[in-house]
Amino acid sequence: MAPGKANILKSMPKKLKKLYSRTLVNTFDRVDFLGLARFFANSESARRIREKFKDLPPAWDNQDQLSELAIDLLIQQTAQNGDPIDPQTAAQLIDEIRVRYDSQQHIWAATAIATLFDYLFDLDDPDYPFTSKDKRELAHVGQLQAHMAAGKGVVYLVNHSTHFDEFLIDMLWQHARLGLPLFAAGQNMMRIKSLGKLLNLGLYVVLRQGANRHQMAALYNYCRAISEIGGQQGIFLEAWAGGARTKDGSLRYPRRLVTLRGALDVSDDVVVQPIALSYSVVPEDLPLCARGGGRAWFRGVGFWRGLGKIIAHPKTFPLRMAQNLYGRAYLNMPRPWLLSELKALHEADKGGLALDEFVSLHCIREIARSKKIMASQLVARGLVSARRKRIRDLEAAVSQELELIREYHQSTFGHEPDLEDFIRHNPLDRVIADGLATLRRRGIISRLRRDELKLPLVRSEAGLSFYATHADRRIYSPTADQNLVIVGAGYWGFAIARLVGLRLLEDKRYNNASLTLFDTRRELVDEMNLRRTGSGRFSEVLLPKNIFVTHDLPSAFRKASEIIIASTPEDFEARLEAILRATDHPFKLIIATRGLLPGHRRPAITVARQMATRLGRGEVEAFALTGPVDPEEIVNAAPVKGILAGQQPGLSQLADLFNLPPAGVTLSLDPVGVQVADTMARIYAMWVNFVMRSDRPHRPQDVGRLMADGAGETRRLALAMGASEDTFRAGSHAFITTYVTASFDGDIRDFGRDLGRLARKQKDIPAAAQKLDRQMKEDGHGVQVLADLQLAHEAAAELGLDLPVLSDAFETICAGKNADDDQ
Repeated sequence: MAPGKANILKSMPKKLKKLYSRTLVNTFDRVDFLGLARFFANSESARRIREKFKDLPPAWDNQDQLSELAIDLLIQQTAQNGDPIDPQTAAQLIDEIRVRYDSQQHIWAATAIATLFDYLFDLDDPDYPFTSKDKRELAHVGQLQAHMAAGKGVVYLVNHSTHFDEFLIDMLWQHARLGLPLFAAGQNMMRIKSLGKLLNLGLYVVLRQGANRHQMAALYNYCRAISEIGGQQGIFLEAWAGGARTKDGSLRYPRRLVTLRGALDVSDDVVVQPIALSYSVVPEDLPLCARGGGRAWFRGVGFWRGLGKIIAHPKTFPLRMAQNLYGRAYLNMPRPWLLSELKALHEADKGGLALDEFVSLHCIREIARSKKIMASQLVARGLVSARRKRIRDLEAAVSQELELIREYHQSTFGHEPDLEDFIRHNPLDRVIADGLATLRRRGIISRLRRDELKLPLVRSEAGLSFYATHADRRIYSPTADQNLVIVGAGYWGFAIARLVGLRLLEDKRYNNASLTLFDTRRELVDEMNLRRTGSGRFSEVLLPKNIFVTHDLPSAFRKASEIIIASTPEDFEARLEAILRATDHPFKLIIATRGLLPGHRRPAITVARQMATRLGRGEVEAFALTGPVDPEEIVNAAPVKGILAGQQPGLSQLADLFNLPPAGVTLSLDPVGVQVADTMARIYAMWVNFVMRSDRPHRPQDVGRLMADGAGETRRLALAMGASEDTFRAGSHAFITTYVTASFDGDIRDFGRDLGRLARKQKDIPAAAQKLDRQMKEDGHGVQVLADLQLAHEAAAELGLDLPVLSDAFETICAGKNADDDQ
């Protein structure tokens, strides 16, 4: 196929997607959403809400004053920063993002949405939606009202699960006469102009990407002005991108947000109110966690149920079909805090966080403490546990998970978790039945089929993990006691990150540990954060929920306690130097980079020690992680044993990070020896397989002699590089395990065998080796054995060592000299 035609076909899905989006926007643009809200608000279905909301007080009749203040603040700030803008430009920037409030339209929209939510959600008290019958969620609302009556602005910091979040808050606030908080809406949400007019009643507009410095300054000062005039605003906290809904159900430490920095930059004081939202059903669950389609919004209606509603209620069937579609949802309000109180705590804090970071982290902890546990989440967690532990009794697994949740809340927060009333007031078997029914409706588990354990068959692993994680209240904080960073998001780095991430989740000793996966490739990082999976052959493998992926070097390493480098040999030196220059605190360095380093012809541990000495970082402790382990084996939870080498004390404690049966590590005190042994074992394993498939003699005794000679040459080279003699006494565990494993299975074996077969047909073996190496890399199964063979041969020559087997392999595969050339 011609390249041009291939490119056209490749771009077709994107073009079709754009065409579909444009058609959808144009279609919805013809809908008058404000008119629809007015019609619905005046319908018979909305009578109860209409009577209650008919005298809602105006919420933002001071919107022009707000804009004028924001313009003045913007002009002042840009002038102080030496980048002034004229008043006309400032007014234009504020006009692009400002709220456009209308009191009557507010009443229509609030009435329509509140009526719709009465149908969509199963409410305990329709007059106070999203609260329990005892109203424990509103225990602190009196304090909030007192602050508001004193004229203080309020900043609501909220966890973000669904597009419904701001509307849940708005509806409860209308019922309780608490006013109308302003939230941010991405510019993309305003593409449908008629919908944008409706949203703009209580939302201001932000650019998701591409905002210039003046637009960012305008946003900052608009949020600042809201607080200054005593207004209310809501801001969503999320780790990977400001305002993004959680894609795996987890609560994470927030990223710094322009909106929050502006909202807290006040001359007097402002109220900070955490809000915790909990859902038994997240409407966009599978689109978020598994890239499912828009159909997820309507899961649970069912064909026969829908048909029955149409026949029985031809006029009101849409609302009847939506009855309790999204189950139960709750809004918890922990105690409000004055910014002055938080500033005092911040001044006493030794963590070194900026004020807005400290406030965000404080509130996400309050959210974790008070966020309600739902039946669907508890049952999902029990089902995950039962499948992992091979337990047939789902009720026992759910009961055990409930106890673990209680134990965690007691030890972390000092009180019981807030279980939804359905869990509190019903026996466990009914709670499980309710949770399973929810998961079935959402397409997470099969309606009828069972797995080999007789547990409900899981249709969406990502969906089940999503709901189970919603019941997890652990936060992976930048102020954690232990901050692990893995460098390199390739196959090896991803596999190590997955292993360590799951290990941390398994053991409550690591509840306050954070795990970061760092890679300089921004596009790869963005894609991993979006999909929460690996890349290439691991593109369908989920990242554990406790892994934070970033390309930002300063934030990744600022407080790292353990750093695992799994980058390529070519990148190792640059990555390590950048880390050492970006940090000034002691940490443990675990080197998982395998092979010899170009330019040095030495193992990575040797180069790391030399660099640390040169840069005056002698306090950095270096360890080596290597062994006969393939990334795919780790990801597939195969029984594997790596080797962790370094000096005691500390070695055994580090080893525990990799102890997740059936995976684990054995220990060595000789990192140089094990790294050289592992590298050379791969070279000789490849060479033996080459010999056995080529036309060279390969009787069993010849192969045995090759192995014995290779082990001896490895010992001599390793000792010359500074290894310990003890590593090679009575055989070398590091050499033999890798040699045998690589000889009988995996990419090293395949490379040697394929190259041996090619050597029978063509004389230019080096060209064939290079071509085969490229093909394997393109297929996602690249090996670095050719580079290691070249570097090992150069190192032996540099050290004055005569290593005949290594020389024969090099001369044949890299230099193109055949065995019969000397004859």
